[in-house]
Amino acid sequence: MSKRARFVFSSATIVFVAVFLFCAAPSAFTEVVDKILVIVNDEIITQGEVDRIMIPIYIQYKNLYSGQELTEKLDEVRRNVIARLVQDMLLLSEAKKREVEVTDEEVEQRIEEIKKNFSSDEEFEQALLKEDIALGSLKKKHRERILIDKIIDAEIRGKVSVSPSELVEFYETNKEKFREPQKVKVKSILIKVSEKRPEKESLKLAKTVLRRLEEGGDFGLLAQEYSDGPYAESGGQMGWVREGELMDKLNDLVFSLDENEMSGILKTKLGFHIFLVEEKKPSSTMEFNSAKPMIEQITMNKKIQEKLGQWIENLKKDAYIAFR
Repeated sequence: MSKRARFVFSSATIVFVAVFLFCAAPSAFTEVVDKILVIVNDEIITQGEVDRIMIPIYIQYKNLYSGQELTEKLDEVRRNVIARLVQDMLLLSEAKKREVEVTDEEVEQRIEEIKKNFSSDEEFEQALLKEDIALGSLKKKHRERILIDKIIDAEIRGKVSVSPSELVEFYETNKEKFREPQKVKVKSILIKVSEKRPEKESLKLAKTVLRRLEEGGDFGLLAQEYSDGPYAESGGQMGWVREGELMDKLNDLVFSLDENEMSGILKTKLGFHIFLVEEKKPSSTMEFNSAKPMIEQITMNKKIQEKLGQWIENLKKDAYIAFR
């Protein structure tokens, strides 16, 4: 693996222990071997660390890919994972070199934040047992994470700023990113086709429902009575839908309707649909003042990423990095 590989950094997601802590391992990864893969100065990256990070990714990818494509995708992710861990070890090594300190209270606070994802301390402890993670190991990982966060704060974040003119320039050149598409508040009824109710009978039922609606029947009550869709219990209420969120045929139909206008019957592979548009909101562009916090975050993150990448490259020049 090239030592000049580029890294993508996010302080919120770099804590891999939080990713693998709550995931079940497939059989391909159940045996975790702590073979040393990379040495970075006085730090090491083991096979076990990489495998634990790969577990939830493997679970997700095996449902999306197969065969050679699955192998290639996993190989690519594995390379990125190792590159990310190398970056972590470089930063950790630098933090230790500068004698950055982390208190026990700071570590405990991080652990308490994780516990909030569980209904009780017992459930948290059971999760640790299930994944064979010792609480001491978890605390060690988070102590290291805090060290890394602190060195980045001191070296990068504290030295990055964004001027008002940069914010305005970003807004003016990226207005499309702050454009809200038109949306509609819509109700729906879906009459599915099935073995018990073939297409002819389903269409007949859809026509009956449409006739009752045209005669003044309540859309919500008829949806509760007849709809096979996921919104039946709420009277067909889909809520606000943005243009482009529905499949093309449904999108075109729904957004062609006026407020308080009902559609006819539309056939799709799901069955027969009837829609009622209750309200419409035209597309609009977020004002600068409303978008400003988002722009500040985007611009700051971009600068931090750039400076961090440059710093990592400099750290590599003086580091000992050995791939086993």
